[in-house]
Amino acid sequence: MLKPKLACRPPLPAFPKGGSVATLVTLVTFALGLVGCGEATTPLSPLENAFLRADDFAITGGSPTAGAVGPYLQFNLRRQRDNQILNRPFNVYVENAGLAEGQPPLVDNQNRPLLLQRSLAFLGNGLDLNRDGQPDPPSREPPSLTSSPLLPYAPPNNWQSRAVLAYVPGQASIPGRGPGDRFGLYFSSILPYRGQLRFRARDELGNAPARVFEVTYSPAPRRANVTVTLANVSASPQEPVLIAICNQLGAAAVVGLRSGTFTELVDLLPAPDLPVDPSLSEPIRYVAEAYQFNRERTVIRVSQNPADPSRMSVPLLGSEGATGRADLTMVNAMGDQLTCFNEQLSELRNTFSDFFR
Repeated sequence: MLKPKLACRPPLPAFPKGGSVATLVTLVTFALGLVGCGEATTPLSPLENAFLRADDFAITGGSPTAGAVGPYLQFNLRRQRDNQILNRPFNVYVENAGLAEGQPPLVDNQNRPLLLQRSLAFLGNGLDLNRDGQPDPPSREPPSLTSSPLLPYAPPNNWQSRAVLAYVPGQASIPGRGPGDRFGLYFSSILPYRGQLRFRARDELGNAPARVFEVTYSPAPRRANVTVTLANVSASPQEPVLIAICNQLGAAAVVGLRSGTFTELVDLLPAPDLPVDPSLSEPIRYVAEAYQFNRERTVIRVSQNPADPSRMSVPLLGSEGATGRADLTMVNAMGDQLTCFNEQLSELRNTFSDFFR
């Protein structure tokens, strides 16, 4: 089920470097026009502002169930001033905005919070600005309209749990689908919850007003019991620990520990042997990682893989069935390694800022 979030809070446009006073006045006029957001406002024409319309959204190819791979979200871009559908290659940036308002937070069996910032994985277009044939990492801000070329992510590698560019209408290389006349993207959640997707479309002035929509990720038909234990350290308020349970798509169930040595997720994650769409991914599998922080919120210790000490990820033992267990040995953090959900260690304190408050 997909529904629009009623609140409308588009950001103020940034004043471009070297802009004239006239340009500033134009942008201020544009910003004031957004304040009403659906109320009577000064006409914005001839500014070409593109806004997403909720009634243009549809999910095809499957339902948004936790662990499912294949739900495809399609939508149109419409210009506000004349309701015209825009099919030329606008960049539409899609992000996971986390838990929907009014929903109790997800917790593990010890009542510790599950952090949802990396629970969702996207598959869509990626930028290839250096033309090396590999998608660039997703940026923290929407790319500009002139960013090119657009390159499809190759499934199942390079799924991104942070954000993605939607497929552009008319592109023929959408995995598992033919050419389409609408924007779209695949998505897959590792957890069942009611979450938010944030869509930001660059207009022709470079502004990126946001719209947030809610989508419900139903529990998987078969669910797993997973336990992850820290073998040689204990979490504390001074040195808290994040434990991540990642699937192969780059989605993660991240649990925050301020005390204790383990987390237990019972009947929550999709069973590891559940089948998925073979054109997009292999059957579900999990790895576990842990990151311990000091008072300055810097990562000081990470988990070690006994089979390959250069990697932090430890396969969940018994993952061929409905139960899994991993014992993580912590070692001193060396370098700014990537996590199993494709994030640099140095970015974790910003990614999970709510955990440190």
